[in-house]
Parts: sequence; structure tokens; C-alpha cells
Amino acid sequence: MISTNHHYIPKLYLNGFTSSNGRIQVYNKLFSKFEPDKHTPRTVFFEKNKNTIRFNGVKTDKIEQMYGTIESGFGELFNLIRGTLHNDELISEYGLYLIKLYISVQFWRLPLTDNLSEYYIDKVDLKRFGERITINGVPLGEVKEIRELLKHDKGFRHYFRCFFLPLLTFDTNVNNDEFDNWKIFDVSVDSGKWDNFLCSDNPLIVENIEQMFKFKTKLIMPLSKTKLLTYTPNKLKDSGIEPIFSTKLAMLTYAQTIKYVAGANRPFMEEIIDIYNRRYGVSKINKLREEVFSFV
Repeated sequence: MISTNHHYIPKLYLNGFTSSNGRIQVYNKLFSKFEPDKHTPRTVFFEKNKNTIRFNGVKTDKIEQMYGTIESGFGELFNLIRGTLHNDELISEYGLYLIKLYISVQFWRLPLTDNLSEYYIDKVDLKRFGERITINGVPLGEVKEIRELLKHDKGFRHYFRCFFLPLLTFDTNVNNDEFDNWKIFDVSVDSGKWDNFLCSDNPLIVENIEQMFKFKTKLIMPLSKTKLLTYTPNKLKDSGIEPIFSTKLAMLTYAQTIKYVAGANRPFMEEIIDIYNRRYGVSKINKLREEVFSFV
């Protein structure tokens, strides 16, 4: 029997945003209400049969299985991040490569990129990527069968979107001069019970989406309810992040959510949503974005 509940935000990531009882609070932005308090990472941020395709006329969940294989490596990384891994240990050539790879795969996995992926695949000239990806030694753009499959095979198009687009569109190379541009902020143990970082169905906070693919723009990514990853093209500020930053970041996370935003602390989420609606709202979201990125 093939699987049906296919996560677009992996459980390994969502595990970092649960409360002590393993539950996660989920707010449905479209209906302006919280979901019943019964959710765990297994029961949120998925779509039915999202990664089910037909191969030789037979339904298969091979894409979902391949995601599972990829996630095993990412899962080890996130477990280390949430444990004792320090900033200097993660901000290494291999650590940054895994982070960039995770971001590239996550971006094209999201429902919000469904239409973009279809448009991109229709318009892209694969020859311009040269030998970035080769098949039996032949550059991808020179393989006629690939072009034909992209035109006529819906299942292959989805497979291509999931595993080829991340490698073609994102620059996952790590340069020696960028280590000072990345930083993990970890809430200190004396901060008490902290769970202010949220996750959503649009989890990447990016200043300039067009520059994101080459990692040439400011980027913020909550790694858990207590840890945060930031990147800036310029060297990061030496000082820590001001306390007000987490509040504004939570509001921006909610603001750019398409449907679901989640976290460990429902009262905090309720307060954040209320403050955002009263002080900013859709008309002032750009102002909020500017304020958030001014901290990094």
C-alpha cells in the first residue's frame, strides 16, 4: 500500500517546534482560528497524495520515499543543531552545504511554489546549465528524452521539480569567504521557558527572493522554537539580536503565512497575531519586513 499523507514541511523540522508534550499549536490563517489542540508533527503540514505519480501507468509514492531517504541525513543535522552543536561547528564547509541543500529542496517542495515550478519547467532552457547535471556523461540539456518527458509526462515533471530544480536553480557551493555571513542564534538557558520562534507553510524569511537562489540576500530561518539561522551578504553584526526582534520576526512569520502557522505556545501566538493586526496589517507588511531585516 502506498502512502497518502505527504508532508511539504518535514516532520524532522517540525519536531523542533513542539511543546514538552509533543503537541504543536496550529493556526489556520484562512479561517482565522486555531486548529483543535490534537496536532503533532505527523498530522500537520501535509497534502493528500501530493507526491503520488504514475510510472508506467501504475501509481507510486517513490518521490515520497526518496524524500524520506534525503531526510534521514537532514534529520541527523537538525538533531545536532538542537543538541550541543555550536555555531563554529555548523558554520563549516559541509555544514553550510547541508543547510543550503535543505533550503533548496524545501523551497521547491512547498505548495506555494506549485505554479512557479510549472511555469519554470515550461520556460527553462536546460542547455544554459551546461554540465551542472549530466546523465551518462551527457549534459542534461542535450538529452532529448528529458525534454520530451518534461513536455508529456506529468509524473516526471513532478519528479524533476522535486529533485532537479533544487540543484539547477540554487547555488549550493560554499565559498571560503562566507563563513562570517552565517550565524546561529541560540536562546540562552537562563532565558527560562522560551518558545517564541514559529514555523509556517512559508518558512523562509527572505529579503529579496530573486537573489535568494545565489544566496546573495539576507535570509532568516527558524531552526526550532529556540534556535535561529541568519545569513547576510555582508558580515554579520558582532552584537546579539535585540529582544524585540523575536516578536517582530514572529509577526512576519505569521504575515507571510499562506494558510498554516504553528508553534509551541498558543497564548504567545494569539498575542502576536493581535499585535500584528493592530499595528501593521497587510498595508504595512513591507514596513515590518524592513524592521526585521534591520536587525541582521
